[in-house]
Amino acid sequence: MPDWFGMKARRTAEEERSRERALAWSAMLDVSTRTPFLPKADANDLDSSYIATVVVDSGPIINSLDALGHGLVDLNALFVAPLIEAAREVRVLAEMRPAWIQYCDEHSPAPTGLSRNTALRYINGPAMRTWSRAEEAKIATERAEQSLHRLHPALVEFYGFDVTGRRAA
Repeated sequence: MPDWFGMKARRTAEEERSRERALAWSAMLDVSTRTPFLPKADANDLDSSYIATVVVDSGPIINSLDALGHGLVDLNALFVAPLIEAAREVRVLAEMRPAWIQYCDEHSPAPTGLSRNTALRYINGPAMRTWSRAEEAKIATERAEQSLHRLHPALVEFYGFDVTGRRAA
């Protein structure tokens, strides 16, 4: 049957915008609740356990950022530039993640009572201090933190609500 009034096209555009909002919510939730965005005990000191946690958390964060990037409807949205920057910086950490996991598997015994696949196994400060890429991970962590702190307000502005409990202006 012909679509005389363009209802199908209108409905598809609304579905795409709705999907984009859902992806923005998911990205905002991952950015807000994962380690690079959470406050540190000492903002001037990136300890080894914190860096290890950021490297581990980079996997889910980059997945959310990539999903949002691929689901964009409006390429001129205000969050697109910070999204691209954050994805670039988090991807550096995400690319270190497999090497970090392999290093932990090879150099530290599996803790008793934890599954081999548990992410807690890889939050290992002493192992991070001896890892050959620890300094690279520290620099990448600092850069990812900065870009995620720029992305978060843009996502809040787009979505209209902050998952950390504050209302958008």
